[in-house]
Amino acid sequence: MLGFAFNIAASRGRRRATPAWRGATRDLIARMDPPPSFDRMVQIDRLIGALIDADIWSRLDTVLILAAHGPKAALLNWTGRRDAAIGGGAPVFVPDRGYWCDGLDDWIDTALSPVSGTQFQRNAAMVGAWTRKDARNPAAPIGTITGSSLLINPRNVGNASTGRLNGTTLVAGGTVETGYGFTAIDRSSSSRLRQIINGRVTGSTSSAPSTAPASATIGLGLTNDIYSEGQFCAFVAGGTLFDAQHQTLAAALASYMRDVGVTPLPAPTTRTLSSTQSIALPDGSAPIVAGSGMAVTGITRDLAGRWYLGNGRPTRTALLFTRMKPDLSAIDEEFDLTRLGLSSDFAGSCQGMTCDRTTGRIWFLLKQASSSGDKTYLASFDPATAALAGAPTLVLPGDNGIAFDSRRDGFWIVRDQNELVLYDRQGRPRTGAIELPANSDHVFVVDAAQGDYAIGDIVVSFGANGAAGSLLRLRTGDYGGPNQIAIDVLTGAESVEGVHIQGNSLWIANDGATNSGNAARNRLLTYMP
Repeated sequence: MLGFAFNIAASRGRRRATPAWRGATRDLIARMDPPPSFDRMVQIDRLIGALIDADIWSRLDTVLILAAHGPKAALLNWTGRRDAAIGGGAPVFVPDRGYWCDGLDDWIDTALSPVSGTQFQRNAAMVGAWTRKDARNPAAPIGTITGSSLLINPRNVGNASTGRLNGTTLVAGGTVETGYGFTAIDRSSSSRLRQIINGRVTGSTSSAPSTAPASATIGLGLTNDIYSEGQFCAFVAGGTLFDAQHQTLAAALASYMRDVGVTPLPAPTTRTLSSTQSIALPDGSAPIVAGSGMAVTGITRDLAGRWYLGNGRPTRTALLFTRMKPDLSAIDEEFDLTRLGLSSDFAGSCQGMTCDRTTGRIWFLLKQASSSGDKTYLASFDPATAALAGAPTLVLPGDNGIAFDSRRDGFWIVRDQNELVLYDRQGRPRTGAIELPANSDHVFVVDAAQGDYAIGDIVVSFGANGAAGSLLRLRTGDYGGPNQIAIDVLTGAESVEGVHIQGNSLWIANDGATNSGNAARNRLLTYMP
């Protein structure tokens, strides 16, 4: 004997005691496939318990916590009534964050039609959603999929939070700086509406006559036949609540979101980059002014290392783009309408160029074309044959910068309306419009990490001519879709007309000679990303 006793029974690992879950928690967990972790069970029970204790749970028809551990669990109605479903498209699920809808054809069917609600009644109803998008919404992202008697817009284009519930009257919650968080609309009588943001009543009216509840289902990402982009973390609906209950509901949801990691999208960081090199462009056959260098409205490289520069200008021209030697020492070849086998109707302005590295083809946008001069085409060029790879495809007027995205097998295109849209190879939109800063122009997708630039980052140029241009960087991250993360201000780049990353350098096409008052010669500028 060594002088001490060893208690074998005490040394064995003890099984964790099963907590006394609320009945609603047990029922919900039993429906989840796969089951949640123990910690998630605790978070679920804490949320349900807070709602039961405040006499809120029994007043709800629908509780969807889309910020769940799995895509199927995200669509479960916690109350046990009809579950939600994918209404259309292919919303992107991000674990513990929710579903992102693309604004083109994605939407979530909450399975609740106001007319069929149990607690939700004509003159005693409430609906709310937790959204992660902080930017403005051109249309309400939450509401009945047809009709407009029920809608919520956490932040509209006028930076106001507005809503409508069983009627035609809008109630506004005042000016907001973000659409992030929980926004609810509550009708407590035939005439009274309240707008609640994160548990606080921010707007009310007693002059909102009620109408019969709609028969159309409530959608997330689709309202009144209009799609909206954004990430949805939670949705609740039911009967009217007192002000204190709204505070409890918002606080309980906020606690859950905090526990699972849902946070506001970070504001873009800003830094200033200084040019490391300036390369004057040769005139070619059609300079803006002799000695000023060729026009440059797009930049890319083919798989052989040769550079392609778009030669667009404010007026229509037959010269579309120029190919340069890999070392930029000389012009390799110019490509005009005759060289490309195009009719005079295709005289226009080449705006934006990109290389599809999966096929080796160069794609570009041709604006101001056709006999009327108001059409835009998407065209592809095969460097191996030095010819177009098929006839140009008509796309929406106003399409401008273009960048191939190998991960999505499509093209990001910047539109003149300061919007970013993903297209397929046939020129068809695959997403709705993502808001961009004023004077946005060209775009590039990072395919090899450099500095702060990660693979898949989308880089968009913006800014007024004559001032230092800027690059906006967007990253998908845990949002599900592109989200603004950083801005680089480029000193010396007063007219950015193309973006490319080669080696460890950021290459900027600077078309200052085209814009009066800027540098006298068009150049390529390099920066360290």
